[in-house]
Amino acid sequence: MSASNTNIDICYVISHGFAARMLLQTGLIKRLTEHGKRIAIITPDPSDENLKELHANPLVEIYDPAIEQSIWDDDYGVKRMYYLEDIRNNPVFWEKHLYSIWYSKSKHPWKRIRPFIYYPIHRLIKHFPSIRARFKQTESKYLYSKKASALIAKIKPKVVVSTYPINFLEAKFLFAAKEQKIPTIIHLLSWDNITSKGIFPVIPDQFIVWGQIMFEELKEYYGTADHNIHICGVPHFDNHIRVKQQPNYHPIIKDLGLNPELPYLFVAMSSPRFAPYEVEIVEWLAQAIQKNEFGEKMQLVVRPHPQNVQGSLADKKWIKRLDNLIAERIAVDYPQLVDSKVRWSMRKTDMDRLSNLLAGCSVCLNSGSTVSIDALMLDKPVILTSFDGDKDLYYWKSARRLIDYPHQKKFVGLGGAKAVHSYESLQQVIKEYIANPNHDIAKRKKALAMECYLNDGQSTDRVVDAMLQVLDKMALANA
Repeated sequence: MSASNTNIDICYVISHGFAARMLLQTGLIKRLTEHGKRIAIITPDPSDENLKELHANPLVEIYDPAIEQSIWDDDYGVKRMYYLEDIRNNPVFWEKHLYSIWYSKSKHPWKRIRPFIYYPIHRLIKHFPSIRARFKQTESKYLYSKKASALIAKIKPKVVVSTYPINFLEAKFLFAAKEQKIPTIIHLLSWDNITSKGIFPVIPDQFIVWGQIMFEELKEYYGTADHNIHICGVPHFDNHIRVKQQPNYHPIIKDLGLNPELPYLFVAMSSPRFAPYEVEIVEWLAQAIQKNEFGEKMQLVVRPHPQNVQGSLADKKWIKRLDNLIAERIAVDYPQLVDSKVRWSMRKTDMDRLSNLLAGCSVCLNSGSTVSIDALMLDKPVILTSFDGDKDLYYWKSARRLIDYPHQKKFVGLGGAKAVHSYESLQQVIKEYIANPNHDIAKRKKALAMECYLNDGQSTDRVVDAMLQVLDKMALANA
C-alpha cells in the first residue's frame, strides 16, 4: 500500500484483534519507527481503525494478504490435533474432541463426520508411529501459499513476527519466511498459547514471552535454548499500571448508571461454549445484590466477553438476559468492538475502560479468562466460578473443566485466583475478600510475577529493546 518497500526491518502478521491491541494500542510499533525502523504489517483488514494513525507514518507499510481461509484450512488445524497431540492426556484437546462429537452446532456434514475418522487414526499412531512421521513430512504442502510467499518476497523484511502461532494465515507467512531464509519470531499473545493451542505449525528462531512460566514451557515443549527466549512482560498490561497510578473509573461508573462513590463487584464473562450456565450465576449475583447479601451499598458490573457478542461462540439469548438485569445497582458494560475483518478487534478506548473498571472493583469474578491476570495487575482479588449454577453437568461440558486446563491449573496452584464450586462458597469467598481485600495477596503477587515478569509498566519498552537487539545482532552477523 506504500510507495516503497525497501529496507523493511520488521514484518508483523496481525490476524487477531487482541494482537492488534498488543501491537498497535500500546504504541509498540510507533516506538520502533521512532528508532528509525521500517515496519510492514500484514493484516486481513488494512482499514481497521486501529491502523488509522499508522497509515500516515512514512515508515509503515500495510498489506492485505488476500488469502481467504477455506474449510480445508480449518480441517487442517483439526487434523493436526489428532495426528500430533496426545489428546487423551491434555484436557483442552480431549474436550474439543468430545465437543465435536456431542455438542457441535455445525451443520456441515464433514465437520460432523471427521472426528469419527480422525480419532481412530489417532489411536493407531501409538502402534504405527510412522503415521505421525509421514504427516509431519508432508505438512509443508498445507503450509505453503503462493500468495504468502510472493508477498514476503516483495516486502523483503529482515525479520517476520507472528503473534498467534496456531492461526493458519500467520503460519503460512512464517513458513514463507523460513523458506526464504528470513529470521522469524513469535511474540506470544496469550498465556494459554503454548499448552492449550497445540503444537505450533512453524517453530520460529526466537520467542518473546510474558514471563517465567512461558519460558519454562518453551523449554519443555520445544527444547528452546535460553538465549532464544526474551522475557518481556505483557505490553497491553502496561496500561493497567498507568491506570493504577491514576485511576479514573468514576465517570465510567456514572455513565453505566451506577453510583461512583459506592463499591462494586466486577464479573468478566466467557462464552457459553466454555461456561454454559455462567449467565445463571450472573443472575444469581444480581439477585444477591438486590437482597443486600454483600451490604446495602454493593453494586454489580457485568462485562460480556467479545465472544459473547460476536462470532461463532456468541449466544444472543444471553444478551437479552443480561439486559433484563440492568437496575439501580446493576449495570452491563459491553466491550467496544471495531467493525473489522480482524476477529475481536477492540477500540483503543476499550482497554482504558477495562483497566479503570478493574481498578475500581472490590472483587473480580470470571470462569477462567485472562482477565484474572488483568485484575492481579491492579491488585484485585480474583474468584473463578468453577461450577454451573444449580446444574450438575457432565464434567467435559461443565465450567469445572476450565481450571484443569494446563495454564489455569498452574495459575490456581500458585494462588493467583480462588476457585469456588457452589453458590454457597461463592457467597462466602466474596464476603471474605470484601472484609479483607489483601487476603492471599502475597500468593497473588507471586503468581503474577511468574506469569508476567515485572509489574512495572515497562513491558512495551522491553519488547522494543528486544526487537532492536535482534536487529542489531543480525546486522553484526551480516557485516
